[in-house]
Amino acid sequence: MLVGRRAVVTGGAAGIGAAVARSFAAHGAHVLVADVDPVGDLEFDGTAGGSVASVRCDVRDEAAYETLVAHRPDILVNNVGHYLRAPHPFAANSPDLWHDLHEVNLGHALRLTHAVLPGMADRGGGSVVNLTTVEAHRAMPGHTVYSAYKSALMQFTRSLSAEVGPAGIRVNAVAPDLIESVQVPYDELVPTEQRALWPNWSPLGGPGQPEDVAGAALFLASDLSRFVTGSTIHVDGGTHASGGWVPRATGGWTNRPLNP
Repeated sequence: MLVGRRAVVTGGAAGIGAAVARSFAAHGAHVLVADVDPVGDLEFDGTAGGSVASVRCDVRDEAAYETLVAHRPDILVNNVGHYLRAPHPFAANSPDLWHDLHEVNLGHALRLTHAVLPGMADRGGGSVVNLTTVEAHRAMPGHTVYSAYKSALMQFTRSLSAEVGPAGIRVNAVAPDLIESVQVPYDELVPTEQRALWPNWSPLGGPGQPEDVAGAALFLASDLSRFVTGSTIHVDGGTHASGGWVPRATGGWTNRPLNP
């Protein structure tokens, strides 16, 4: 599906980003992974001729962009994002935290996309895939600023898609939820005695796996989605369609109620 294409995947050392990189390479893409952490051996079926290389860098730092642009990507996956700290009220936030959340969830995606767009246009088009979250589309108590920036990334996706569509560049997003990942390790967070409750938390049960998100990204990067732009695919087992956060009797909020 991606034979001969060139892709940049940010935050691809582990979790969702690594799954995306492996999937793209298995379908023939030459993938460059950008991550602050060292990238190990991302094993994949190489019969389609794909490859994975890596550069250790912080995508918040524009000094890294020269290397990423030089890869001549047809596909850019802006996967990096993080809520940075445990839930706490917005009134307890500081402007320094707002700045940090902006840079890791929105600012770098704007700047890196801006850097690769001219080359994509010169080469006749491409695909940008932004990783948002279900919380870009619903409330996330305790992570108000994170949710706001993820929502901004979703709107950036929509508006940019209209601007660059005539250049053959498609811009879409994937919004995960209930995905087993480094940041949200459900295998550790959900006690064994509560795992029977997964059907109450998502119509498809769960948890989902990074490969589920990679499948959506592969679709958006490939010609299967040649007439799709400005859209968001929800990879969440149905939580966006059917559910949300509920208050705990003991205080705080949860999207995994024990007694729904």
